[in-house]
Amino acid sequence: MSLLSELTRAAVAQRAPDAVAVVPVGACEQHGPHLPLGTDLMVAEHVATAAAARLAGELDVVVAPSVAVGYSPHHVPIGATLTAGVVTLLTQLQEVCAGLTAAGFRRVFLLNGHGGNAELVVVAAREAGQTLRVRVGAGSYWVMAWDELIAAGAQDRGRLPGHAGAFETSLALALRPDLVVDPPHRPGTRFERNPAGYFGRYHVEQPDAMASGDGFSDDPSAGTAEDGRRYLDAVVTAVAAGLREFAGQV
Repeated sequence: MSLLSELTRAAVAQRAPDAVAVVPVGACEQHGPHLPLGTDLMVAEHVATAAAARLAGELDVVVAPSVAVGYSPHHVPIGATLTAGVVTLLTQLQEVCAGLTAAGFRRVFLLNGHGGNAELVVVAAREAGQTLRVRVGAGSYWVMAWDELIAAGAQDRGRLPGHAGAFETSLALALRPDLVVDPPHRPGTRFERNPAGYFGRYHVEQPDAMASGDGFSDDPSAGTAEDGRRYLDAVVTAVAAGLREFAGQV
């Protein structure tokens, strides 16, 4: 595993044709009163590097610089949120893929960590793959690891993935407990288990859903570092398997 930004031009030219370039895609947005704005990016970057390390010796994975600002207009009314427009984000993702292809990579994977980006990374991958004539994949880590997360109990305490609730609070406590500030307790929070994946059978947009309230989907105080470590291990295992399959080694 290597970070693209730490490689020389010669090293990239040598490794790129046989490697997979992974691009973490995140967001910079409010995550309740208790989690850092970069939670989604922090998790995506960790999963990318940890999955790459797990594949060392069988698949060369190079982690590219992250796309840090995602599609987050639904969080702007609450505050402390940066957002890219649809066209801007699609263009940036496609141009990152084009740059990696020009550097010699023939396989590029967009690893998403933010719900608002979920459809857009797939569209960007489809467009880039068709235009550049290389293999481009995309996936949101919790979708790629859905079955593993269910087995790890990730729907037992709150929504999966939810927003700044028990699940994401657990991940943050496992990764950067120093950045978590007194997770609030919201007793009696109701949440529905989602048996059909992230979007279910169809998607309904509710423009005012995040415009009021406290900016989290379920009880953050239900999250624990122990749970977070278990969830992260499940995610890394699933994403590593997904990258192996994407690379054509299964």
